[in-house]
Amino acid sequence: MSVKAELRTVVYLLRHAESAPDHRVPEMDRPLSARGRQQALDLVPALSLLGIEYVWSSPYPRAINTARPFAHAHGLKISLHLDLRERKLAGKPVSDFRALLLKTWEDFQLAVPGGESSSECQARVRRAVDELAAGHTGSTLLLASHGNALALYLNSIDSSFGFDGWAAMKKPDMFRVVVSGGAHSWDRMWNCNT
Repeated sequence: MSVKAELRTVVYLLRHAESAPDHRVPEMDRPLSARGRQQALDLVPALSLLGIEYVWSSPYPRAINTARPFAHAHGLKISLHLDLRERKLAGKPVSDFRALLLKTWEDFQLAVPGGESSSECQARVRRAVDELAAGHTGSTLLLASHGNALALYLNSIDSSFGFDGWAAMKKPDMFRVVVSGGAHSWDRMWNCNT
């Protein structure tokens, strides 16, 4: 077996903590709530046990600020990757977000005006994870991102992870992906709703 085939890259996918419920703030700028800030602090001990060497995040504040206490505690830089951002479901607010989201899980090509199809988001996040894993072969990474984006990525490596998998995700939630020899495997680390 070659040395390269033996190298495993471990990627911890972290869904952000609870965000502030103020929908007057644009979705991309939404901060963590007070509870979310505490959740981010509470993650530090568990994350500290994982041997994380690199931290990457969506550019959205709620993802960055979920990873920040851990990164700060360990002197790690948070690098931003635009393609870890949340999926844009529509160009304007929709009256029934959940119903529209379900339709997009049933039809991966469905995109409403100004929105991104499930297929487009899935390919974008898959490329980002693949790129970061390849750039840090043999290392352990933390990627802070968003529920729908991460659920679609997980669906790309396990088709049984669907809408119900997304609906069961908590804020925060974490999954471990192992990339080895081009293959991806995953499992849920834990979810937290403290």
